[in-house]
Formats: sequence, structure tokens, C-alpha cells
Amino acid sequence: MRKILPAIILSLVLLDPVFTPLWQRAAFMNRIPGLMDRIPKTAQKVLQLPPEHPGSSAPRALLNLPLPVRPASSVSQAQITDVEHKVLDLINQERQAAGLRPVVWDETAARAAGQHVQEEADQGYISHWGMNGMKPQERYTLAGGLDAVEENESVSFWSNGGFHGVSENVLFDLVRAQEVAMVNERPPDDGHRKNILDPHHTGAGIAIAVGKYGVAMAEEFTNHYADLKPLPYSAPQGSNVTLTGRIFPGYEITGVYAVWEQLPQPMTRAQLMQTHSYSDPPFSNLHFWARPGGRGYYIQTPAGDIFAKNFAVSPGGEFSVTVPLVDRPALDYITLEIAPTANPEDRFYAGQFVVRL
Repeated sequence: MRKILPAIILSLVLLDPVFTPLWQRAAFMNRIPGLMDRIPKTAQKVLQLPPEHPGSSAPRALLNLPLPVRPASSVSQAQITDVEHKVLDLINQERQAAGLRPVVWDETAARAAGQHVQEEADQGYISHWGMNGMKPQERYTLAGGLDAVEENESVSFWSNGGFHGVSENVLFDLVRAQEVAMVNERPPDDGHRKNILDPHHTGAGIAIAVGKYGVAMAEEFTNHYADLKPLPYSAPQGSNVTLTGRIFPGYEITGVYAVWEQLPQPMTRAQLMQTHSYSDPPFSNLHFWARPGGRGYYIQTPAGDIFAKNFAVSPGGEFSVTVPLVDRPALDYITLEIAPTANPEDRFYAGQFVVRL
């Protein structure tokens, strides 16, 4: 069942001086050519490693230090957009080195994360959740997304909220340092790296924001393997929606699922700072399953057996599935799962819609 409803394990590696161990922060700062030359000498001193780090039993304290960059003139939105596209280039360099196809710019995915990263930079937190309680899947649906999405998050913060701006060059140095840290992750804490190098991803949208606490960045990776018609973002409880589309040649549908979770609730900054990875709703909340030729198949869940509904897929890949929504206030996740025809066990999401009831 783990393949049917996989958890999206995207651990939040905090890349900011407020929350990162000093030894780790200094290490990745030193990997960026020229970055240390841009940092004031007084700030460079606090980046030096104390003699007990690394390799001793001394605790790795989380230090409350200011971002080691002197405030500069505010970067323009056009310059931020330029840096966002440079981050996409960095991602594709890593994918090319791993023998993977590049991802293309996904404007919808970038737009989905834009307001969220601005809130992080203005309010001084990092989380896959927003202050309204929304997770990436709902933000993406609300922005008009038609594929499946997975998110990476990183921040660089001033501890006291006194950040006044940054130049384009230094902004790029900061987010490049964040990207280096994500790519250099090692198991088992390598969720960001796995997301960057996921062979199923076809697109990526990058959103960067500068606020009074510093710089926040989100990378939204998408899987585009079907042309899907949008579902309504909100619908009456207990009503039906119909997922309609065309799957691309070379792939087959392994399932259409509906699983619900409680409506999101507002969250405080302190609550958001306690969050870590995010996932789909719990498997116990699965209430609908359909598959081509699904008659006779069923899934065992804690709530009982869910029998597969049958639907047809045309030779050209067209399909239509009517999905009953839960009869309660909730978010209902409608998910299309596919696999390559040549490798049916390689299942992954090709579309996911969040419907608010």
C-alpha cells in the first residue's frame, strides 16, 4: 500500500543562521566561490568553527545569529525572477550530471508558492504549511495546477527581523548555498536531494521572496503525463466530481484514489516552526478507488475493504471517472496514479486535485 498512497517525505533542512548548527552553516558557505568575500569581516569571524566541531561529543547547538550579509539595496522583482530561473538552471545541472532529463519552467507551480514564501520571509518561519493551514497540494490546486506537485523549502533569516534588502548577486549566492546544501544531503535525511533528482519530474516552479526576516525559497516539482480537465476547488459535501483526461502514450493508469482529511486550521508562527515533512491524508481515510479493469480488486484499509470501481481507457488514452466525495466538512484529495507500460511497478502520481467540502 505504500506505493499506492506514498508519503511525501520532504524533511525541512533549515538553511538559515537562526536554526542551523554553526558547523553545518559554515561548511556550505565555504563551498560557494566568492561568497565569503562578500561577507563583512566582522560577520566572517562568527563563521569560524570552534575547536570542538566537528567530530566531538559536544552538542550541536542551534545558534541565534544574524544572517552573515550586510543589508543592501532592495532587489527588484525582475531581479528575483531572474534568480528564480537561475535556480532552475542549477537544478538541471544536477539532473544532467545524474543522467536525468531536465525539468522545464512551470509558471503555475511557481505562482502557487509565491504568496507562501513571501509570508515566510515576512513572518520569519519555515514550513510546508502556511498560516492559513494550507499544504502545497491545496495551494497548487488553488493556483490552477493540473498535475502532481512535490515541494522543497529553504530559508536564510535574520534573527531579529531587521533585514532591509539584498543585491541580486548576494541573493543568488544565498539561494545557491541553499541548493548546494540540499543536493549534498545524505541518507536518511536526503528528502530534498531525492526530490531534485526524481526521474518522474517534468517541471519545476521556483518562488523566492525577500522580507523583513530574510530570504525564503520554495521549489515546486511537477509531473505532467496527462492532459486533465480541472476539478472544482470547492463542492457540496457528498456530491460527485468527474475526473476526465487523456494519459500520454507509453503510460497506463494504475488507480484513481480519493482520500480525505480535516479542513485546515490557522497556525501560529510557533506552531509552524514545529512542523517537518508533509504527506497525503492517512491511508485509513481512503474512501474511493478505481482502476481500468478493476472489477474484483480491493484494498484493505483500517476502515474496511475498498472495492475497485471499473472504468474504461480508450486506445488513445482518454478516460473519465466519477468520484463520490465524502459527506462531511473536509478536504478530499483526488489522485491519478500511473506507471510506464514497460514497468508497471514504477507507480507515481500524475495528477492530484484537492477539493474543499
